[in-house]
Amino acid sequence: MLQADPAPRMPEVDPDALTDEMREFLAKWTGGIFSNADSNPVLLTFAHHPQLADLFSQLNIHLLSTNTLPVRLRQIAIMRTAWICEAAYMWSSHLRTSARAGLEPELYGPLQNGADDPYFTDLEKVVIRATEELVREHRIGDDNWAALAQAWDEKQLLDFMFTVGAYLTVAGVMRSAGVQRKPELLELAEKYGAPAPDGR
Repeated sequence: MLQADPAPRMPEVDPDALTDEMREFLAKWTGGIFSNADSNPVLLTFAHHPQLADLFSQLNIHLLSTNTLPVRLRQIAIMRTAWICEAAYMWSSHLRTSARAGLEPELYGPLQNGADDPYFTDLEKVVIRATEELVREHRIGDDNWAALAQAWDEKQLLDFMFTVGAYLTVAGVMRSAGVQRKPELLELAEKYGAPAPDGR
């Protein structure tokens, strides 16, 4: 198994130091997508600021559950964002999310390569290129916009842009705070590859 990630810059909230507001936040989000909020490294890091964490979690729940994008394309956008941003925790976590959503593991290698990999359909290539443009240039180029607008309606276009934008933000927070992966995610990262964690 891969070595444990370096110590976080911002440690998770100490269970013995939880305030009532922190407990309320963790209790609210336990269940559903966040089945064990009180042991989730990301939520336990976010819990230092319960008000902010609660608001952001509402957006994240939408992106992962009521998003109008097809699940496969949503995951392609999130995972390509994670790979470009070298976000080890996010990438490893979404290996698990993608598997639970029924995506095939053969997808993960091509996602590391990008849109030129012949594995992808034409629309998947457009999604990857548009994701890269949003991450790197903060604007979808005209050609990719036209292709997406032909395939999707306005709700889907907005969901796509907010998905990439939100996960770009999360990538920066996770990398800066140094959120640590648990053994399950380290095993997936070792099996399928992952960006190197910061500090190593």
